[in-house]
Amino acid sequence: MDMKDIEETSQFLVTEYKDSLINGFVETPSQFMIRMNVEPKVENYLRPLLDQVEQRYKKSSK
Repeated sequence: MDMKDIEETSQFLVTEYKDSLINGFVETPSQFMIRMNVEPKVENYLRPLLDQVEQRYKKSSK
């Protein structure tokens, strides 16, 4: 898997995570990555992105 594939996969997963939060499915980025069976190569790139999404969601839902 090259960097382009990792970025594309990560973008897809970020969108999925945003949608799941918006739809009321509460889970941490770690739980989401386990549920989606994310590969370790992708996880290293994806984790900070999901953390940002989670923080933005928490701020907007207050």
